[in-house]
Amino acid sequence: MGIDKSDVGCRPYPLDHKRRKKVMVALAEREMNISDLARSLGIAQAIISQVISGRRFSPKTEQRIANFLGKSSDDLFPTRTAEEIKKMRLAENAQAAKEKVA
Repeated sequence: MGIDKSDVGCRPYPLDHKRRKKVMVALAEREMNISDLARSLGIAQAIISQVISGRRFSPKTEQRIANFLGKSSDDLFPTRTAEEIKKMRLAENAQAAKEKVA
């Protein structure tokens, strides 16, 4: 679940679009948004957003979100290898460079 433990020290974590999309689809199925989820779990919306997007590593919060949504934690928050994290980080840096030029 989440990020490979060998990458825990690799901060900041890159944005993980796939996991965010999976959670957003699960929320939409329940006609909820991130604010509703945060209120239901009693966790700050900023923290929920960071966990969903992959920016924050929190297996406990990932499990709570998955349980609340009736989904598998492994499905919503797949383990990312160091190589996957590296690719996401490179893509994120390339996007930031494009936006800086524009």
